Amino acid sequence: MNIDSRNKLIKNGWKIIRKDDYPEPRIKIATGSNGAWSTLEKYKSKAERDRMFKVLLTADKTIDD
Repeated sequence: MNIDSRNKLIKNGWKIIRKDDYPEPRIKIATGSNGAWSTLEKYKSKAERDRMFKVLLTADKTIDD
């Protein structure tokens, strides 16, 4: 997905999330400003992060990158 498509979705109320492992397990969310991503939440383990990722994806307007 390119930045313009991402920004259109964000502008219409969608949340775009992704998993990240460095420097620690976390979930990041697209902010819509110049393709930037910010940390939504940090986790103690990848398993904990993955469980929460699945929960977040159950929301109607949340997609993964």
